[in-house]
Amino acid sequence: MAFGIPFMAISLAVMFLGGLFIYVFRNRIAESAGKVAVGVSLVSTFLFIPAFYELLTDGQSIETAVWSDILEPFGLQLDAVAFPITFGVVVLGFLSVVYAVGYTSHTKNKPTFFANQLFFIMGMVWVTLATNLIEFFIAWEIMLVPSYFLILFWGLPETRKRTALKFWLYTQAGAVSILIGFGLLYAQGGTFVLANIVASGDVIFTIIFVLLAAGFLVKMAVIPVHWWLPPVHAEAPTPISVLLSGAMIETGAYALVRFGILTLNDAAISLSFWICALGVVTMFYGGFMALAQVDIKRLLAYSSVSQMGYVLFALGTVTAIGVSGGMFHLINHAFSKGLLFMTAGAVIHQTGIRNIKKMGGLSNKMPITAFAAAIGMMSIAASPPLSGFISEWMMFLGGFQAAIPIPGAGVDMNFLILTLLAVSSSILSAAYMLRFFWRVFLGPNPEELEDVKESPRSMTIPMIILAILIVIFGIFPSLALDVIVPAFAGILGP
Repeated sequence: MAFGIPFMAISLAVMFLGGLFIYVFRNRIAESAGKVAVGVSLVSTFLFIPAFYELLTDGQSIETAVWSDILEPFGLQLDAVAFPITFGVVVLGFLSVVYAVGYTSHTKNKPTFFANQLFFIMGMVWVTLATNLIEFFIAWEIMLVPSYFLILFWGLPETRKRTALKFWLYTQAGAVSILIGFGLLYAQGGTFVLANIVASGDVIFTIIFVLLAAGFLVKMAVIPVHWWLPPVHAEAPTPISVLLSGAMIETGAYALVRFGILTLNDAAISLSFWICALGVVTMFYGGFMALAQVDIKRLLAYSSVSQMGYVLFALGTVTAIGVSGGMFHLINHAFSKGLLFMTAGAVIHQTGIRNIKKMGGLSNKMPITAFAAAIGMMSIAASPPLSGFISEWMMFLGGFQAAIPIPGAGVDMNFLILTLLAVSSSILSAAYMLRFFWRVFLGPNPEELEDVKESPRSMTIPMIILAILIVIFGIFPSLALDVIVPAFAGILGP
């Protein structure tokens, strides 16, 4: 607890109460709801600074409260494992609220939109900090409800009901699998507190791992449980697409680390090859599908599927360098994909067009958006010196380390082949990103787009900030890796 004050709990409370205030007084603050939401989100973001400072100085920040003897302590814990996803969600969440002010300029029921957006961000942050199985599951479900309503009421009019239902059914099916796994996990350990659960190599723990992984992989949208993601991310309002693709799907990766590599380590190691293999298949599938898309947001949605394949591959290596790279990639993907969805939303907002074949030459009309898109595109394509290059290099290195764990010893050919395939899939990432950028921002400008102008400042400023962060973490990756790498080196060995 930083300075004796529960800053993280206060931050979550500010988001909840702020969202509740906006909803209750929606009729009085109809036109200023966005500004109120920005203020609430800004205060909530600043309240996390002491917790991040305590993490850097003391190694973790813990806030607990005993609600009952039965449920055991409920608490919030920011440690090196939670840091990448928490930092990404907090920063991207605030910027998405700022971006939404300009994006929703002609949207109906703006107060309700912003209230749900704040509730959505609160749920994601809470998931990353939960220390109790019941607490985690409550936050996991809270994360679902507002995102469902945001898709249902503000998605594409012609398909939003069907898309929202698909999203609900897939994620709830995953939640049921998680709930069963938690029940079995509690039965084995007799405790809800994560830190007190000790799992051995028994078969029952492998079954529990499979149940939990199935639920988390639904959220990550890994093959073959990815079908909900392309329509949801493509058809949701762009500020929510930013959060869905840049943050929400990453909570599944975080949970897989927390409950798999840390709590059920033996089971994770026994299934590591299959985890890596699933990651590689997802990489290629998402990449090829992204190459085939003409809808600008659906292209980026399939890119997210592919990028989660990279993360899953990294986690499957169960090596310190590979898992650290995967966790660092959560920050990079949050900022890079969040930025790309913002640029796509800005293009749609200014042109009214989603088909990339009808675009072109927009770098002359929207130079800030084009510059930001170039940064995001190169980061996803792992171009140095941007942050995506560092994390991708670490993930591949983890694969080679899994294939050759001891220098001079035998080579695990299965892991070596998977790693070589993973490396080759980076060509696909570069291909669909270059196609996206060329089709939208380069080439001749269609006559119908002659009068297009740059998007409003509330939309361009968040894009500029994310682009700067991508460059900073690319040049100074130690800002995150100095926290992440020692933690996993201590857990998994050097």
